[in-house]
Amino acid sequence: MAKLSSASDWSESELRAEGFAANPTTLGALQLACRFTDAEAAAACCVSVRTWRRWRATGQPDPTAVRLLAILAGFVPWAGWDGWEVHNGLLFPPGYRRGGIPPGEFFALVFYRQQVSEYQQLNARLKAKLEALEAKHAASAPSVDPAFCSQLQALAVQVQTLGGELATLGARLECPRHG
Repeated sequence: MAKLSSASDWSESELRAEGFAANPTTLGALQLACRFTDAEAAAACCVSVRTWRRWRATGQPDPTAVRLLAILAGFVPWAGWDGWEVHNGLLFPPGYRRGGIPPGEFFALVFYRQQVSEYQQLNARLKAKLEALEAKHAASAPSVDPAFCSQLQALAVQVQTLGGELATLGARLECPRHG
């Protein structure tokens, strides 16, 4: 459904969405969003500059050209990607304007997930070992064995360190470099 207000009143996201809906009133604003000259816009739409200028003057552009400009301006048209946009080769989630995700970071996501899984397993093993040592210590005589205390402290440090690394990796997976 086309908006009744003018394109100048819309947010950038609304403009792109309206453009993809083939709203002809968005043509000029989409050209500006793409930072295209008339010649560049005409070339992107595979028409002559004369045809491009006629579309701008009459307000009756080819709907597919409007949709194309919306995509070139950053609109992501696929299901499940509502509100996501692409600018300068970076993917931005809804509401973000800085800290976009570069293509290479998507490749790294698989490895981050594997690392998190391995750290979770190691963390669980170390916690179990720590609990076993604590139980052994509680069951033994009340005298304090310095070697045991040293071993216990070393395990506690490992568990704490892994917990911090796990939290860092988890944060990377949930919200990679967004600001």
